[in-house]
Amino acid sequence: MIIKPFFNYRIFIWVLLSLAIAMGGVFLVIAYTYDLQKETEKYIESTRISVNDAKDMEIELTAIKGLNYIYLNNKSDFWLDSLRHQQARFVIYLERARESSNTPEEDVLIQQISALFSNYEQNILLAVSLLKNSEISKVNALLIHSAQELLGTIQLKCNEFININKQAENLHELELARTNSLILLILISMGIGGIVAGILLGWLLSRMLFSPINQLVLKVRGSSGGAVFEHIKLPHGTELDELGESIKELIEKFNRTNEDLSRNKELLQYSNKFANLGKIAPTIAHEIRNPLAAIKMLVYSIREEQNTPVSVREDLDIISKEIDRIDNFTKDFLRFAKPNDPVFADISPTECLAEVIQLFKPRLVKSNIIINNNTTKCKWHVMADAGHLKQVFMNIILNAVEVMPNGGELSIDAGVVREADINNPEEKRDFIKIDFSDSGPGIPEAIMKTLFEPFIKGTDQGVGIGLSISQSIAGSHGGWIAAGNKSDGSGAVFTFYLPIIN
Repeated sequence: MIIKPFFNYRIFIWVLLSLAIAMGGVFLVIAYTYDLQKETEKYIESTRISVNDAKDMEIELTAIKGLNYIYLNNKSDFWLDSLRHQQARFVIYLERARESSNTPEEDVLIQQISALFSNYEQNILLAVSLLKNSEISKVNALLIHSAQELLGTIQLKCNEFININKQAENLHELELARTNSLILLILISMGIGGIVAGILLGWLLSRMLFSPINQLVLKVRGSSGGAVFEHIKLPHGTELDELGESIKELIEKFNRTNEDLSRNKELLQYSNKFANLGKIAPTIAHEIRNPLAAIKMLVYSIREEQNTPVSVREDLDIISKEIDRIDNFTKDFLRFAKPNDPVFADISPTECLAEVIQLFKPRLVKSNIIINNNTTKCKWHVMADAGHLKQVFMNIILNAVEVMPNGGELSIDAGVVREADINNPEEKRDFIKIDFSDSGPGIPEAIMKTLFEPFIKGTDQGVGIGLSISQSIAGSHGGWIAAGNKSDGSGAVFTFYLPIIN
């Protein structure tokens, strides 16, 4: 039976062309508004940086003012050195504010602050000179004037600088909101237009494609008196059969890609958490360390007084040690939230692993842990930072040691697998896969999903950032770390993936 087309293909082509032109115009408008949005966000980020720099100057200014009054009462060289150190820190933040200023008005304020602070520094030098001549009353008057007049004026200028940037930020946010509204309106229009175009194309396709297929599938009553309609069987090798096979392959490929995307989505969410943590970590650390520094100075001052009892000095020593412990933790927290960028080189990860195992041997012997390193024959090379890789290996091995306090066995194996690239899931590349298999109790189900998040710990030791740092390092090298329990429940397995140099 011959199936005659009912529709002129030229009309269909013109419809598609018109839709393509319309969609192209819409996309151009979206691209323009998107670019405008990015520029506005850039301005907002710039003003926020300026505000943060000004706030840092205010914090340093408060510290300088406090040290100024302390030096007014206790004119020892220790406090003078502390004051000079704080002045140097203020100058650093002042230069940052100068670099991040966005308007001529801000430049004028920075110049005024710089001039006032220079006067303050000259006053301090003059006070030191007068102190050598034992003119105490002039020194005190000069210090009081510097703290109240010069530092007070500088603080007002800093507040003015912050207000200018906040006003600019509010204006940019309003502009960003208008841009977002425009984008939303365009998207709604596209959605409505897409629905209408979809209905139209659906009708056209149903008439041009499915109607002929139905005419093929449906068969006219035969002379033998069978049913009115019956399905025909398409023989193998036809275009439809080939289409079906292609769809099956496409679905399989889609499923594999979906699995890779799911894994990459988890890594992306993990990276976003670290990015947010990296933004707030300096502020948190800054707010902790500044009061600690002031407390430590006061503790030192009290301890150095001659009439301080021995028992009180011992207590003050304990306080100083605890302050140092908090300060060290804050430094570790900053290194965790903002790790150093890796320095890539052509290295063998298994050689780095062997060095780490050698370092751990005394600890392993003491813990009665047998280690089986089966990676010596794996000679593949990667582009990586050797120090960062050693840190990952140390964290994973240390984690295994901690979960086997009564001894056990740790087996390390290496091989090569072909996996999707985390930066481009549609492409596959070769990865070296290093498995760390222990004989411990395994990973509790309660922390399995959050194992690589910061401050999640399976034991009562530490604060739980070792695996988080390791996952962050793996991501910066184009790889990742996977964790799970053995199928027989005899321990946990951590797998480190790194892309191989092709």
